[in-house]
Amino acid sequence: MNKLAVLAFTLLVFLSTMLWYLANGSLNEYLKSQIELQGHYYTGQKANIALANFSPSTGTGEFKQFSLVNLNHHQAKHAIIIDVANIELLKQPTQPLLTTIKKITINKLTLNIEKNSGKASNIEQLIERVKITLAQDYPELYPNLSAKIYALNNPQLNAEEYALKHPQAGPIVEHTKVKKKRGKPQATINITKIAIHTVALTMMNDDLAKTTLLHDVNITAIGGKQGIATNQLGGEVLLALLNLANQS
Repeated sequence: MNKLAVLAFTLLVFLSTMLWYLANGSLNEYLKSQIELQGHYYTGQKANIALANFSPSTGTGEFKQFSLVNLNHHQAKHAIIIDVANIELLKQPTQPLLTTIKKITINKLTLNIEKNSGKASNIEQLIERVKITLAQDYPELYPNLSAKIYALNNPQLNAEEYALKHPQAGPIVEHTKVKKKRGKPQATINITKIAIHTVALTMMNDDLAKTTLLHDVNITAIGGKQGIATNQLGGEVLLALLNLANQS
């Protein structure tokens, strides 16, 4: 092999390595930004994650130090803290455009629960925020809540009066199935299982804090067989984790 061939081969290897590095680094930055953006979008609170490290070749990833800032006028700095989470993708997709997360393993999830003067706790308020946002963005999946939101935003409407004046209209039937969307097929995602080694439920009361530990907690099936929009996943996961506070 002549010197030019050696040089060309060396440059090819170098460039391939750099492209792989840049692509991998960009993917991790994208995942990190998506987790933080969706956390903020669904709760209105700042979300932060220290590290997102995903390997497309193995379909596994590690995420470190996720935190969600607490609501104003509460003692704890963060409402949610996750130290380490590992994910594993299903290697063989069950259907086109569907990504299945086979398992998410969380080492420790901490929920700091505070209740001020008879009001709903901070966790209950966050749950409500997430639910309302999900219902506004995906009304067909949350028909009851989206109907309530619509009624609140349109107080001039009266269903009983309308029924009396328009008997031919008949009863209102809720849409329980997702409507088929026209255009380009959309990618979806689902999660088969979330396994949490330790859930620390810390109840804050004035200057006192009482922590209840739950071990080996499992959350199953987020997204169903068909999957959900990738933008929806953050809200559904947050909702599932926040609801664990009800076990305190």
